[in-house]
Amino acid sequence: MLRVAAVRWLGRWSRRVLILLLLALLLCLLLAVQTTSALQPRAPTSAADLDAARSLLRRADPRQAPVGRSRVVAATERELDLMFSYLARHGGLAASELKLEPEQMRLRASHRLLGLPLWLNLELRLVQGAGLPDIAGGQLGRLPLPRPLLRWLGNRLLDRYSASAGFRLAGDLVQRVEFQHQRAVLVYTWQADSTRRALGSLLPAAEQQRARVYWEALQQQLPPPGGLDQRPTVEVLQPLAVLALSRSTDEASTALEARALLVALALHASGRGPATLFPTADDWPAASPSWLSFARRQDFGQHFLISAALASEAGGPLSDAIGLQKELADARDGSGFSFNDIAADRAGSRFGQWSRSDPRGWLQTLAQGVTEPQLFPPVGDLPEFLHEADFRRRYGGPGAPAYKQMMEDIEHRLQVLLPVTPG
Repeated sequence: MLRVAAVRWLGRWSRRVLILLLLALLLCLLLAVQTTSALQPRAPTSAADLDAARSLLRRADPRQAPVGRSRVVAATERELDLMFSYLARHGGLAASELKLEPEQMRLRASHRLLGLPLWLNLELRLVQGAGLPDIAGGQLGRLPLPRPLLRWLGNRLLDRYSASAGFRLAGDLVQRVEFQHQRAVLVYTWQADSTRRALGSLLPAAEQQRARVYWEALQQQLPPPGGLDQRPTVEVLQPLAVLALSRSTDEASTALEARALLVALALHASGRGPATLFPTADDWPAASPSWLSFARRQDFGQHFLISAALASEAGGPLSDAIGLQKELADARDGSGFSFNDIAADRAGSRFGQWSRSDPRGWLQTLAQGVTEPQLFPPVGDLPEFLHEADFRRRYGGPGAPAYKQMMEDIEHRLQVLLPVTPG
């Protein structure tokens, strides 16, 4: 009887504990989820914003710092807010905001839940200290987030995106970060081995070796020195995709193989070679002098493949912004603004996004064979080599009606490419 009574007593208490846990979970959800966004959507990225981001990256470029000597870099709130918005958009967040205050930085972001009128509004507070800033606290909606939980989540995100090595390197280099009113100051020291460590942190060693497989396979397909100076990109895609499928064992490995394939193609298209990106690539086979092309042009192959790799890693909006920034720089200093280059960038972005969203379907389609018109739009009639004065006179710059009309024309041409856009 005592045993039966004890079992009944434990059963009642188990049910009560379970009910309390469910009520606590429901309370957390009610506090965390809100019916409105705490932030307004950000306006589209402008050319001035891109120039500001580019200026910050130039100032912070560690290659300008003498080895072993401390360097001080200052950044405005607007510059850092722009960089934060890139990261937020990559993460699928609807809106973001960065604010600098004395001794602390506040980060805010909003995310809509599955198209419902429900929002997750996150706020984090970082404080300055010795080395990198530390998480001081945060909240999700009206739900306070404990500091240990935020640190644990931060570590998991670093592991998830293979960024732990880069974070450790940053911790070794940064001496202090000071937060001021609408301004931040970074003090760091670049060491003799920092370049090698930085490059090594971009991809884990296992993924570097995975990329090497496709680099070697690509070089075997390209003509040796003295052969043709260019080869259509679509001709090398089928055998590389067949190789990737043969090495894929599950969905996770398929995604990694697709990523490595694009990395190898972008490395060749850049003309810089793998050793500029991976410190262990000194013994990789030398690059063939033959270029990968679209429409029989080397520059289209560069635009397409580099944009594809960027989109597979960082998402389409950032890739598009980089392409636009490059073209605006060309209009001022180089060959001029080219709408056909923008079309090549956009086609490459779509190609890279496809590889990220459906790596197996992407590889299977390529393995069956594709034609150039399926991947690259007709661009022969698009204006190119427009220097800044002509570009401003004819199209008024990004955001002007004539410019928007040209961009809409390009988007219409992209809709019939693989993967075909519905509607």
